[in-house]
Amino acid sequence: MTGPRYELYYMPISLEKFRPDSIVNFSLYMKVKDKLVLYRDKNIIITADDIENLKASGVKFLYIKKEDRKKYREYMEKNLDGILKDPNVDQRVKATYLYEAAVNVVEDIFEHPKRGEVVKRSKEVVNHTVDFILSGPDAFVNLLQIRAHDYYTFTHSVNVCTFAVALGNKIGAFDDKTLRELGVGALLHDLGKSMVDPKIINKPGKLTPAEWEEMKKHPEYGVELAKQSGLVSEQSMLIIGQHHEKFNGTGYPQGLKGRQISLFGRIGTIVDVFDAITTTRSYSKAKEPIEAAKFMLEHREGFDEKLLYSFIELITVK
Repeated sequence: MTGPRYELYYMPISLEKFRPDSIVNFSLYMKVKDKLVLYRDKNIIITADDIENLKASGVKFLYIKKEDRKKYREYMEKNLDGILKDPNVDQRVKATYLYEAAVNVVEDIFEHPKRGEVVKRSKEVVNHTVDFILSGPDAFVNLLQIRAHDYYTFTHSVNVCTFAVALGNKIGAFDDKTLRELGVGALLHDLGKSMVDPKIINKPGKLTPAEWEEMKKHPEYGVELAKQSGLVSEQSMLIIGQHHEKFNGTGYPQGLKGRQISLFGRIGTIVDVFDAITTTRSYSKAKEPIEAAKFMLEHREGFDEKLLYSFIELITVK
């Protein structure tokens, strides 16, 4: 395919994103002048020599079909452990691998919410997320910079997990095990949406009263699915069930107030709202982080104020 039209159907992948001597389960294309040609067919190993030869030829990107994005994320999840442990891999590349692998897991969770194997994978990716964020001050900044800014349930779940773990780490209230439970709950916080009619989830305009009532059930649906898996702790389920509760009692599904809401739930409310208003939806433009912080402060009665200030410090200090 020639000309700029290929950008509609293909996406560039930086060479540094490929793990040397790994099997690539999607076809790779190379740009020659203004034309894309097949470089390597799927299910063939891409070697360290291949990557070095491409770099020596001035190639910085290979291309994949956009329809292979799912396979690309599966590739990243499969190679995630090796990438994160490799001291020679740039921190930003590690952040990208972690983010894309987490999105892949969440996508599978929503497709198969009752499958225990997927929940186990979610715990593994959360463990990697916690370890990465704890690895140094630049780790969270890198995750923040690659965060998707268009609102999709999958990327939203990963964003909320990232923010929750970072905030939990900042306030210093949790041991390592509890921080990981917080991350699992945050990654699965919207699990119940898999039980809501997609027409309601994806509706671009305002929901009808009946649709809104159904939407408000998703925290309870999520807790029920988590219980059915038998793999999610009671602690993790707190954020699933309470991330829409408000400190002033105006939230749902139970209308809890103040300290009736668990610490997990109070963290969940803050990070869920922040990500929602800083990503673009069909009916609303994304707010800049500072603008979002101002908005949340103007509506502080819905949040644990002390936690809110800690979160604002977290996302405004570079």
